[in-house]
Amino acid sequence: MRLAPSGVSRNVTLLLLTSLLLGILYRNVWIGDMEWKGDQWTLFQGTQSSPSWPWVGMQSSVGLPNPGMSQWVFTAMAPLFGLYEPLALERAVMLMNSLAITLLVLFVLRLAEDQDRPAWLWAAALAPVNPGAVQLQRVIWAQSVLPLFSLTTLFGWWNRHTRWGAFVWGAVGACLGQIHMSGFFFAGALALWTARFDRPPQVPRWRWWFLGSAIAAWPVIPWAAAVLGGPRGPQHYHLGLQFWSRWLGDVAGLETERSLGRAGFIAWLGEPLWSGHRTFVVGTLMLGSIVLAVVAIIGAARRLWPRRREWRELVGGTTSTGRVQNAAFLGFGLLVTLAGLRVYPHYLIVAFPLTYLWLARAALQLPQGRRLLGGIWVAHALLAAAFLVHIHVNGGSPGADYGVTHLHQTAGH
Repeated sequence: MRLAPSGVSRNVTLLLLTSLLLGILYRNVWIGDMEWKGDQWTLFQGTQSSPSWPWVGMQSSVGLPNPGMSQWVFTAMAPLFGLYEPLALERAVMLMNSLAITLLVLFVLRLAEDQDRPAWLWAAALAPVNPGAVQLQRVIWAQSVLPLFSLTTLFGWWNRHTRWGAFVWGAVGACLGQIHMSGFFFAGALALWTARFDRPPQVPRWRWWFLGSAIAAWPVIPWAAAVLGGPRGPQHYHLGLQFWSRWLGDVAGLETERSLGRAGFIAWLGEPLWSGHRTFVVGTLMLGSIVLAVVAIIGAARRLWPRRREWRELVGGTTSTGRVQNAAFLGFGLLVTLAGLRVYPHYLIVAFPLTYLWLARAALQLPQGRRLLGGIWVAHALLAAAFLVHIHVNGGSPGADYGVTHLHQTAGH
């Protein structure tokens, strides 16, 4: 049996295979370079001699604690796979995300709709090498394990007209928010968008979705009771376009900036050094990635403008691909924005790989779309490699969000 549909060319197959191999390499190389700060230490300690199954997890960046499942994911993995030291737990996260990008390729090759398959193929090529995705998928962190759960939710949603598909969509979707609270907004947007815009014959089996949701969502009740009855951290209301600026930063390859810090990011743009002098190769690649992404997005917007009378139909999505993409880009974005949350780069990882699908669909509206995406792919693949080398050589990014790597913290101990 052929893995790829007959319409997938040899060149595209080679691109997918290359991207997948690079993605697996990027996620698993130099394991000692992992981030090792308070969040990582706390999650690891919860898996050890006295395994932790709390109703309430660690404090989030918005002032509320995450549900307990943010710890349970790691607590469950430790005895199953013998993860009794930090590097072993880190390796488990890396392998989970290697599996996620592999399943993404299989999903695209076997299930994507024919008319949208080219965009899905490019999304499957871009997702493994995006520098922000690579950085986030190498961390002992609750949101770093989301891609595999998000893809499983997507797989269930894609089969929402069947009982088992709707059940999987509901059950795994209910887990997303319990692993990281961004998942509540993403899963909610997907359900609302589906209820509003799905039409026969793709009518979801809502009873089975509800059953799956109810079975998986019950831990939210003790978490909510604990949160409502306990002290909460400071919260500030933010109403702006931060979600979409983060989205654009992700597809352009900019989201390593927060990890490196402003000074570290600027220094990185000047690399690699040649005889002690900056070459700005990284900066050139970053600029090229931004320019190509902007050209694709503006070009697609210009082509969409004359069709503004069709926007109501386009917002809902005329295919499952369009519907799930818009549920993420518009629905997820609107819910997070109206909630007034400050949006961080890691919030978007729950929508993996829909940010890259959005970029691919935009670019392919243009005659030169494949060349634009090819240029972005090359830039991202090189930027991801340059980021990993920078972290390896410098022992992390001291003083910034990344901090000092585990290897350098434990050297000599």
